[in-house]
Amino acid sequence: MAQLKMYHTLEVIEDFPIPEEFELSLFKEGDVKTWVDACTPAFFDENVNAESAFRECMLSQEGLVPERDIYFISRKGGKPEATLTAFVYPDNKGYIHMVAAKPSIQGHNVSRMMLSVGMKKLDKMIQGENRIVYLTTDDFRLPAIVGYLKAGFVPVIYDEGMVERWQKICDQLNMHGYEMLNDDGTKSGVIL
Repeated sequence: MAQLKMYHTLEVIEDFPIPEEFELSLFKEGDVKTWVDACTPAFFDENVNAESAFRECMLSQEGLVPERDIYFISRKGGKPEATLTAFVYPDNKGYIHMVAAKPSIQGHNVSRMMLSVGMKKLDKMIQGENRIVYLTTDDFRLPAIVGYLKAGFVPVIYDEGMVERWQKICDQLNMHGYEMLNDDGTKSGVIL
């Protein structure tokens, strides 16, 4: 089954400042294990090979520069507990990738903080007309979907069954009133 897709048109970017008790940092050489730890358990089990996971998930992405594009959030003086990657593909589309927060930091709006930082960065990087940032996610990642909707991302129709899947998710979340976009970024007329 295809992943869900969401678009953000960069018209309004949520300003969600990072509170004093948290700090933002960028990936640096030697942070592969730190990145995998921040992504566990959202994407990996504890026995994953860090180098392989990083190579497969990150280094395979054309246009991604880890030291520029991978962010971490940690409590002041602590180890990173959450991560988000924001980069621009060569076709000038922004991409939000591998958003994850350890259970120890969930519930503090960390995803919204990181999305705000990532979206502001992409807003500066993406040139021209029809500026779009997209992400993909899974139906079961309901807390992440709530954060994406609140940050201004909109569901996209790009495969069979998307309208029904999104309707079910919006019903589960009791969040309605979102007009889906077509894969080309135009309005679909479908209101969830």
